[in-house]
Amino acid sequence: MNALSEFINRDSFAKHLGIEILEASDGRAKGRMDIKPCHLNSAGTLHGGAIFGFADAVFSAASNSHGTLAMAINVSISYFRAVRSGTLFAEAEEISINPKLATYLIRIMDDKQNIIALFQGTVYKKQTSLEEILGTE
Repeated sequence: MNALSEFINRDSFAKHLGIEILEASDGRAKGRMDIKPCHLNSAGTLHGGAIFGFADAVFSAASNSHGTLAMAINVSISYFRAVRSGTLFAEAEEISINPKLATYLIRIMDDKQNIIALFQGTVYKKQTSLEEILGTE
């Protein structure tokens, strides 16, 4: 298992939400999350926090894909459509990168390819390698 895969697998909150990272490399990532009753709010629709948590996990996978620790410094999300069941998919794309900062756009879609939300996040790129974080260096 490479450092990025091990780093992603250590995300206990993502596991708790049932998030699966399908792929991650070179500033990109894809994920999926099956909607379960525990993800629903009082109105019976998917909780905004569950959508945010899903987008944030895919954002983390994409932003850490370069092998050094990337920590969020600013994020925003816009919600467009309520969902009650099914599976969500997310795709993260790196839209800007320099030695200290990188910005990502994450599209969250339902299983019919409807856009549910858009998440934008910026990370501060630390010099610490993922191997150092994992204790494998």
